[in-house]
Amino acid sequence: MKSVRLRIDGPNKEIRPGKLSANNGRDPYGRSFGFTNFYMTKNGTPTIPVVGEFHFSRFSYLHWEEELLKMKAGGVNIIATYVFWIFHEEEEGIFEWGGERNLRHFVDLCAKHDLPLILRIGPFCHGEVRNGGIPDWIFNKPLEIRSNDANYLFYARRLYREIAKQVKGTFFQEGGPIIAVQLENEFMHCGAPLDAWGYKSGVFLSSGKGGNEHLAELRRIAEESGMRPIFFTVTAWGGAAVPESDTLPMLAGYAYTPWIPNQPPSKEFIYRDLHVTPAERVHYDTLDYPVAYCEMAGGMQVSYHARPFVPAESVEAMTLVKLASGSNLLGYYMYHGGSNPVGKKGYLNEYALPKITYDYQSPLGEFGRIGDSYDRIRAISLFLQAFGDVLAPMGTVVPEGQSEIESTDTESLRWCVRQSDGAGFVFLNNFQDHLDMPDHHVKMELETARGTVRFPSEGHLLLKSGTCAVLPFGLDLAGVQLISATAQLLTKLESNGETVIIFFAHDGLAPEYLLSKSSVSSIESGAGAYKEHGDSWVIHPAVGKQHQVVITRSTGHIVRFVTLTRSESQQAYRFNLWGEDRLVISNSSLIVKNEQLMCTSQEQNHFEVSLLPAFTGEIQFNHEPIQAREQGLFTSCEVSVPAYEPVVNIQQPFDHIAILDIDSEWPEQISDVFLEITYDGDVASASLNHRLITDHIHYGKPWHIGLKQFQTELEGQSLVLSITPLRKGTVHTFVNQALVERFDGMEIASFHNIRAIPHYTAAFTHFMR
Repeated sequence: MKSVRLRIDGPNKEIRPGKLSANNGRDPYGRSFGFTNFYMTKNGTPTIPVVGEFHFSRFSYLHWEEELLKMKAGGVNIIATYVFWIFHEEEEGIFEWGGERNLRHFVDLCAKHDLPLILRIGPFCHGEVRNGGIPDWIFNKPLEIRSNDANYLFYARRLYREIAKQVKGTFFQEGGPIIAVQLENEFMHCGAPLDAWGYKSGVFLSSGKGGNEHLAELRRIAEESGMRPIFFTVTAWGGAAVPESDTLPMLAGYAYTPWIPNQPPSKEFIYRDLHVTPAERVHYDTLDYPVAYCEMAGGMQVSYHARPFVPAESVEAMTLVKLASGSNLLGYYMYHGGSNPVGKKGYLNEYALPKITYDYQSPLGEFGRIGDSYDRIRAISLFLQAFGDVLAPMGTVVPEGQSEIESTDTESLRWCVRQSDGAGFVFLNNFQDHLDMPDHHVKMELETARGTVRFPSEGHLLLKSGTCAVLPFGLDLAGVQLISATAQLLTKLESNGETVIIFFAHDGLAPEYLLSKSSVSSIESGAGAYKEHGDSWVIHPAVGKQHQVVITRSTGHIVRFVTLTRSESQQAYRFNLWGEDRLVISNSSLIVKNEQLMCTSQEQNHFEVSLLPAFTGEIQFNHEPIQAREQGLFTSCEVSVPAYEPVVNIQQPFDHIAILDIDSEWPEQISDVFLEITYDGDVASASLNHRLITDHIHYGKPWHIGLKQFQTELEGQSLVLSITPLRKGTVHTFVNQALVERFDGMEIASFHNIRAIPHYTAAFTHFMR
């Protein structure tokens, strides 16, 4: 049993203008963004944005809109994207802005769906692209890259002017989506492999010269070209250069790092006050800026020499640890993976990385694959949408000794608090990369300005291995005074003059609510139970979407608490749908497009959808009304579509080769078919019509290929899968006029299973009676 106690008697966080207070902007519709020294504001209200990185040029432009809607459904409210120079000017003086390179189309789609945009325009970007995104031909010029060399600036100016032409009229103040521009990347910190050199691995580009003077010159050129955002951003880790004004420094956090050999458990899951003490050396006063992350690991790209697997739990845990530690902007790199385009002169990947795939194990993958982390961090994003204005001004209180915990320590309880005026949130973390954490039995006590708070009121909590939780205390929830809760807040809704507060219960943390008697007139606990406890009511709710606790205030206002299961919380989405903000819970992934609720399910042809609040009218599926039923506060419906078994003929002339003939005449209920391939080997490739469409470096997990964007090509064409063998044995080298290698051992290259998985789609439409 671990009993911990913390006195919260210090002052609230000092909120003041900070260095970015002048960087505020208003669009023609009256919407605005601004800054204090501690958080960003949206329309004058504190906000904690969720930024998702999605490289438009690494995905089929025909499907950008759907993928942006999936990101928005996932809780992303700002998009970030690179403009890779080499993708657009591979040949000197010839700029390409069509197809997957159509920046303007991508910007316009962000505008259409009200997704603010951060452009990362280089010239150096990295992003695991050849030469960090700088074209090969630059290296034939008499110039010094990443510096104020006049020749280099000539080409940087030409690039910026071309980008500016593509985005003309799309900045936020003009009514467009672009709110910020990042100049350069990791400047004065690191470079990228110099693949244009082409002779020896390990040769890197310069990390840059000139510090802030070069960034100032790039900014001058950008503004002269017509790119004048509300603010600029800069990657600030590793002692990188940070301009003195108008620029938001942004940080990175990675736990599975190929650049650290034999990596030990990282410090990314240890609490600290990042606003006061950054995780590493930086070149700016952290108290003048919000703590902002632009590269918090949404996964990690597999390379030939380092093949990490990033578990979904790590993405959730890092998000909550950074949030607890004071981060007030969460940016995922990558949020959405993709595929490198093929250049005119060859492949555009960085050395030792796959030629095509940039899946990154991210929440949304190379072909739109939905990963487990997508559901986990969407629940956090829903919480920030509903309660970010409450959390953003709260300062971090780190219990004594927490920041000094060794990452290898599995015994100490890891916890942290954010609070203001005795109200706030307790953060618990029981995840550590590269280690298995034990279960912890926990009792916590806080001494606050509002009195003593205990979690739980009696007994103890079970914090299971890998679990992270956020427990509220001292909050005003629509006039109900919540003393404490051992369930996590998800979102809130207003409907018919009532307020619905949605929580969810973690496995092992029995849900309990303590409410001040003074704020409550009556309680109906339904299938749950409640009792008096001094000046408070203790409620033990029934768990599940069909249950609720009805709380009536002395004013007569009704507040309803719904406690979802952990599984239900990861099936939950929030949309403005059919004239109202709604919570939607489904066994499928969801987007809203053209006022239709679009559901996509992997392998399951049966769809279940529950909506809150209830509504009048009828739900139709395929223009036919379907029966809905009441389920507590929810309206629920179910529908099935005809099952479909993809037809795939597989021939294997060799152990390491598979030839697939795939029927591409899919029925209308099928939106995509994915191949799931398990194999033993080193590297695998997929070719269609003699063209490499994707590849895969084996890292112990199945290989997934989405076929939607190749559907028409599959008619009459075979998909060829090939494995390069993994060698187990000894390589002998000797010189006999030339260097000769002889291998003595066993080569492993074989397919275990190849199966085609249908993705079913259903569209629900609402009609008023």
